[in-house]
Amino acid sequence: MKNKPYAQSGFTLVEMVVVILILSALAITAYARIAHIDVQARQASLQSFKATVVSVATMAKGVCMSDPQCASNQPTSSAAIEGNTIYFSHGYPMGWRGNEDGTGTLQQLLEVGNFSVQPSLSDTNRAIYYLQGARDASHCKLEYTISTGAASSSGLTVSIDNSGC
Repeated sequence: MKNKPYAQSGFTLVEMVVVILILSALAITAYARIAHIDVQARQASLQSFKATVVSVATMAKGVCMSDPQCASNQPTSSAAIEGNTIYFSHGYPMGWRGNEDGTGTLQQLLEVGNFSVQPSLSDTNRAIYYLQGARDASHCKLEYTISTGAASSSGLTVSIDNSGC
């Protein structure tokens, strides 16, 4: 009888180690890419909220300018928007304290979602919105400020701090 040569059945230890090293390198690369995806999502949420705030404030200012009772050169005025009385400061919706419960302000015009407004603002010309679930909420926020200089220089500033998202 003829003896058959030995046929290899399986992988050698060297082949297994090489495959494990290649898979490890791929896993490290994938982890590096997805490790900060939650941070990027929170930063994108903050950018999106900023765009929403600017749009709502700009559209509300347009409504105010078209309403004879809400002149943009008056420090404080009001206009009806969708059946609600919204208070304005220098032509923009107030940041927070229109009424004691916060109604009649920018807060009433926004769908804030995962954002919470600073509850103790006494300044009607600003509001600070914090993103809930951020690593450092004090540095993952949006600030809405109406500058109250001369009528010609008054304007809206919406800034974000995303360093703690």
